[in-house]
Amino acid sequence: MAAEEEKTPEEGGAKKKKGGKLKLIIILVVLLIILGGGGFVAYKIFLAPKGDQAADEVKKASAPVISNEIGELYPLETFIVNMMDNEGTRYLKVTIQLELQAGNEKAAAELKLELDKRIPQLRDAILTILASKRYEEVSSAQGKLILKQEILRRVNSLLTKGQISNVYFTEFVSQ
Repeated sequence: MAAEEEKTPEEGGAKKKKGGKLKLIIILVVLLIILGGGGFVAYKIFLAPKGDQAADEVKKASAPVISNEIGELYPLETFIVNMMDNEGTRYLKVTIQLELQAGNEKAAAELKLELDKRIPQLRDAILTILASKRYEEVSSAQGKLILKQEILRRVNSLLTKGQISNVYFTEFVSQ
């Protein structure tokens, strides 16, 4: 009987340990599932991009404003730069006019004031772009269009009160 009494508590003790380990494993698995689900929900709500809405907003912001109205033109002084070229010294002489977005006259007046204040920045940005070009890059019509787009993006990145809708070359001489 003493042997039976000793076996019974050990068997009961082993069952308690197995039950305790099983409960601990189940609790850990459930806890991991809850934390994983909570993390997924938090990611979807706070961190995930908004898909179609974000893409539509980016397209609208980067799309040029197409209008039948021509905005007011803002002339810049002539630029003369040394082109980056291996064949020798080449010069580029360009006169540019910036088209302000058509529409509100008050906004156009504010934009003109900002352009007046930022002339040194604008000239520096445009000179940097022009001087970095090779003759082969700007000699074709497509090269000139690419150059216009580059200048347009750079000028618009400097402005806070409005945007430029187009860039016009009124003089373009390379030698």
